[in-house]
Amino acid sequence: MAVLITMQQIFYTSVSPEEYYRLGKDFPFPVPDSCPNPGCLVKIAPQKHGFYRRNVVTPDFSARILIRRYHCKYCGKTISYLPSFCLPYFQYTVEVIYTVLRYILVFCYSLRASLQLLKRLFWTPAHLQFYARRFFANLYHIKLGLRQLLPRVELPGENLDKREGAKKVLHIVAAGFAHIQTFSTRFYAQCGYSFLAPRT
Repeated sequence: MAVLITMQQIFYTSVSPEEYYRLGKDFPFPVPDSCPNPGCLVKIAPQKHGFYRRNVVTPDFSARILIRRYHCKYCGKTISYLPSFCLPYFQYTVEVIYTVLRYILVFCYSLRASLQLLKRLFWTPAHLQFYARRFFANLYHIKLGLRQLLPRVELPGENLDKREGAKKVLHIVAAGFAHIQTFSTRFYAQCGYSFLAPRT
């Protein structure tokens, strides 16, 4: 039995997680007209390949949502299309994670104060520290992505304190993109990984 190799795409949607969940299979999922695999790119539409479910969590909503899959018979890859409020391998929405980062790095709230603002998520300080550390670890790659997306932007220098550099990068994201989902979707399309992907 052949093993299917999976890749993920993120598509922009203004629909909320609640509405996406409510629509279920009636959601207007993207329909690719060619294979998005960079090693294939055959100009023939991949075939629908069912759905899988994944968790999505906001302060007010939690559910297992449907993710549309396609299969390219030419390269053998299965392609999953995530709505833009999702990040690969994270159950909390990108809006929630972005809010956490802004509380800690832009507004300089303490972990305790941030947890008070996020109390409906029942998080611990470890949750907040995880996202901040991941953002710090990815800062160099995030700046590379921003350089490609916003060629004229003035990025913080490498000699800057890491926390101050992270704060400036978040300011650039807020000023340069209409919404965090816009940034996340464009970054993923440009770089092939999310801005919070683990770095090796």
